[in-house]
Order: sequence, then structure tokens, then C-alpha cells
Amino acid sequence: MNLEVNEKAYELLDTIETERKIIKVEGGESSAGGEVIVLDMGVTDRTKDAGNNVKFGIIAAEAAMGGIGKISINGNKIYVSIPEHPSVATLSCQMAGWRLKLGTEILIGSGPAKIAARVPKETIERIGYFENPEKAALLLETNVMPNEETAKKILEKTKAKKVIVGAFRGDSMVGLINVLARVVEMGFYRMDYLKFDTNKAISGEGFAPIPKLNADIMHTSNDALIYGADVTINVNGWDENLTNNVSSSSSPAYGRPFKDIFTEAGGDFYKIDLGIFAPAKITINDVENNKTYVSGHVNDDIISKIL
Repeated sequence: MNLEVNEKAYELLDTIETERKIIKVEGGESSAGGEVIVLDMGVTDRTKDAGNNVKFGIIAAEAAMGGIGKISINGNKIYVSIPEHPSVATLSCQMAGWRLKLGTEILIGSGPAKIAARVPKETIERIGYFENPEKAALLLETNVMPNEETAKKILEKTKAKKVIVGAFRGDSMVGLINVLARVVEMGFYRMDYLKFDTNKAISGEGFAPIPKLNADIMHTSNDALIYGADVTINVNGWDENLTNNVSSSSSPAYGRPFKDIFTEAGGDFYKIDLGIFAPAKITINDVENNKTYVSGHVNDDIISKIL
């Protein structure tokens, strides 16, 4: 199976018309050279408008899924559809699992370049889809533009000759769309955490409300998913014993705004109960056994406060 997710994502990002920073890295005896093209989608002030471009946000989020998933926005909701290979699109590509350091800053990476880099290794190997592309595509949530040192790390890890990087701030419209576009991925993350074989999944789709873009967006975007995401996943064989635990309502932290949960954890994501990182409502259609399972519900009380 060759899905060419890096090639597809590279082509998608290459259509974004914004300022480009081209970093050429010379190869040495122990390292491969190559070229990294960084698309500045609102990281620097002079391209701030690019960070508020909804079209750029959709393209970037579709690229993060390796070009497999499709995104649309209607009113105050974002819709995501992944008609095939959803496990690859979400866990292998879209999940933000690659952290790069630049000084004191942490750059959070997603996209199919993770497959080439084998990051995170356990997840990539568990899904079992691999690529060794000449061209790779990476999305970076960052407050600083990647430099030559960052480019070198990316090239060394992916072993690609050419990498295109979409860089955006988390508090921008592009950043918000990329977080909310993980609505289906959140369901897959939870199923994977519960040790369900996500390769049994055939397709997935879902939607979530779009909160107001303000200073609290990191918290309210999580609220939108935890309390407002409605996801449907089609699988070949479901473990019904997992049903009650697959939605966010199974977490003891459920019921409070994410800002309160985060503050109580001392601002440390790793101290938050992982069960909260799941869709509000998830419907599992077991195609093999012709059964449907529903877990959780949309919490209108909390969602009404973030719109």
C-alpha cells in the first residue's frame, strides 16, 4: 500500500501563497543535506493576515491528514470526513506527536513527515504504514520561525531531500482550525489509548463547534472538542466493553470548563486525566456485526458559553 501522504500533503501546502523562507542545508559526512521551505502563516507580524486566513487553515489541516481527510466549515461548525485509511490519516499523520526545541521554545509538529521520521515510533509502528519520501510535509505550531538548526533536525530525522513546513501560531485562526480539525483524531486517540486496534476502522467523520477566537482559545478549543465534538466511526468488529469509556464523559474531570481543569493541574497537561481527551459523543458503527454503539453526549451548557 502506497498512499503517498507526504506527496499529497506537500502539494497541498505548496498552494498556500504566503511568505516563504527557504533554508538550504549542506550535507556532511554524517548528515544529509537538503532544502526546507517554511511557509509563514502568521508567525511573524508582517504576515499576520495569513494567520487569520480560513482557507489557509483548511488547507493546512487537510495536509496534516496527508490529504486523506476533507474539511468544510458551515456556520459556526467545522466538519471533517475521512473516507478511507482513517488510522493513518489521524494517528500516523495528524496527531501532534513531534516536539522540536528551538532555544526555550517548543515547536509542536504534525503531518505525514512524522511517518518519515518515525515519530512517535510506537504509534507509527503500531499502525504499520511507512514511507521514505523524497519530499515530506510538516505542520508546526510555533511562536518562532524555524531556523537552520531546526531545518537540519527535520531533514536528518525524515531523511527527505525536500521538506515543506507550514508554520502557524496556536492562537491564530489557522491554529484554531488545525486543533478543531482533530475532532475525528481525538476519537482515534482515545480508542488507541484503550488498546483497540484502530486499523479495524474503515472511515470516520465528525463535527465540532468553532469557539470565538480570543485570549482563552487554548482552553475553549479543548472545550469545543471535549464537550461539543460529535464523531462517528465505522469499524470491522468493535469491543463493546470499551463503549462507556470512549467518550469524554467517562473521565472524572468531566463537567468543568477545560480552563479550570488545566489550572487545577498546575498548567501541566501530563497531570490531567487522559480520559478527558476524547469526543463529547462518539458513535461506533460495527459493520461486521451490524450493531451501533453510542457513548456520551454533547454538553450544550458548556458549549453555549464559548460560542
